[in-house]
Amino acid sequence: MRLVLALTINAMLLALTFLFMNHLTIAIVVAISLIVWFFCFLWRRQKLVEARIEEKIAGQKVIMPVEHIELRAVESSGYSQTKGMGYIALTEDYLYFELALLNLEITVPTTKLRGVEIVHRLKGVSSVRKMLLIKFTNEKDEDDSIAINVKDMDQWENTIVTICGTEKNE
Repeated sequence: MRLVLALTINAMLLALTFLFMNHLTIAIVVAISLIVWFFCFLWRRQKLVEARIEEKIAGQKVIMPVEHIELRAVESSGYSQTKGMGYIALTEDYLYFELALLNLEITVPTTKLRGVEIVHRLKGVSSVRKMLLIKFTNEKDEDDSIAINVKDMDQWENTIVTICGTEKNE
């Protein structure tokens, strides 16, 4: 449906371009066309990443289902941070996370989760909204964490506290 909409918009813009052909019109049409195709690409990419996470959790006991989130910071990245939209899911055995546009994928065994808290700042990244900071031990056996925005922070926080067996930070 979205592809048909994108093709319709582009066809209409092309027809208008040939009717009122000048350089400004052509530039505007090309810009609008690129924006429309970018959002089509983004939508398809998000669906692909969501399907990959769904595939990873298939057959496992799902504790928190796949959820669209916003990545705010990764502690091991230092002060140069990657932000973006992605998907996260929690099963009995793993926490899965993947960004939609960039090639960032994090899979953490639940045995390596160390805790969770709600913060306003991590590694120079601050937000008006609170961020959920998930602490874990990475594949290099170093302490690491990710700060994300999820729809229901309290539910995620309580679930991870239960898995880790730690106390909730107030």
